[in-house]
Amino acid sequence: MRSILQDFTPEFLKILNKDKIFWFDGWREYKQNKPKIIGEYEKLENLNNKKIKKYLGEIKRKDLDMFKQYWENNFLQIKKDIVMKLSRNSEYFQLKRGDFVVYITGLLGLKPLYYIETYYGTVILIDAFYHFLNNIDIRKTVENAILKFINENPVNSKKALFAKLLSQIEKYIYDNNNIDKVMEKIVKTLYENVDYYNWVGFYLTDDKDKNLLILGSYLGEPTEHIKIPFGSGICGQAASTKNTFVVQDVTKETNYLSCSDKTKSEIVVPIIDKNGNVFGELDIDSHKLEPFTVEDTQFLEEIISLFVKKFL
Repeated sequence: MRSILQDFTPEFLKILNKDKIFWFDGWREYKQNKPKIIGEYEKLENLNNKKIKKYLGEIKRKDLDMFKQYWENNFLQIKKDIVMKLSRNSEYFQLKRGDFVVYITGLLGLKPLYYIETYYGTVILIDAFYHFLNNIDIRKTVENAILKFINENPVNSKKALFAKLLSQIEKYIYDNNNIDKVMEKIVKTLYENVDYYNWVGFYLTDDKDKNLLILGSYLGEPTEHIKIPFGSGICGQAASTKNTFVVQDVTKETNYLSCSDKTKSEIVVPIIDKNGNVFGELDIDSHKLEPFTVEDTQFLEEIISLFVKKFL
C-alpha cells in the first residue's frame, strides 16, 4: 500500500517550547515549515493574524500538554489501526488513485478536517487537537473523510498520475545536488510515464550568448535544432517573453520550427532564475493534437518551480 498517512503533529507541538505570549511566533514558524498547507488552512477559516492570536490565546497550556502526552502515548497504535484498515480494504478506499493523501496534525481546534487542493492532489487535513478536545475517534474521521472524497470526486487519471510523478521528482530534486543528473532524471521520468509526451528535453541559455538556447538533456527523436535564438520558434518565444507557451496544433503557428513531421503540439515552460534571468526551458512535443490541459501546465510549472528553488 502506498504511504498516504503522515503525521505532522510533533511539528505543531513545538509551540509548547515557547511561553504562551510567544505562541503566535511559534505558529508562524510552524507555517514556514508547511506554507502551502497551513496557508490554505488559514484561507479556508478566513484567519488573519488578529484571529489567530485570539484563538491561540483561548487555548489552555494544560490542554496542549495533555494532548501532547496523549498523542505521544497513542499515535503509534492509532496509525497502526488506520493503516491496517486501509490496507485490508485498499480497493474500497481506492488507494491506487494517487491523487489524495491524509495529513494528521495539530491546528486551532476549530473543525475536525479540511480538504486542501495542491499540485500533489487533495490533502485531507485532520486536526488531531480538535479530536482530542471533543473526544472523537480520529480513526473513523480518516475513514469517512477518504470515502467522502472518493465518492464526490471521480477518478481523474491525469491528475492522479501527475501527483504521483511530482512527488517522485520533488524527492529526486532535493536528494541530488548534481543539476545535470536532475535534468536527466526529470526528462526520463516525464518521457517514460506520460504517453503523449513524445519528445522531452531541456534547452539552456548559452553561457556566452545570452540570447541563444543550446540543447541539453533530452529523450525522443534526434532534432536538428541544437541552437535556437531567442524569439525563434515556440522555444525562442517562450525564452524571449518568459511565458509558458502551449500550442495545441503546430500547423496553425506561423513562427514554428519543425522538429518532426510527427509533432502535432508543443508546450514550453521557461526556467527563470531568482534574478529574473532565463536559465533555459523545458520543451515537450506530442504526436497528438490538443493533448495539453491546465493540469499539464500546472504540473510542469511546479516541476520548474521546485528546480529553481533548489538550484537557481
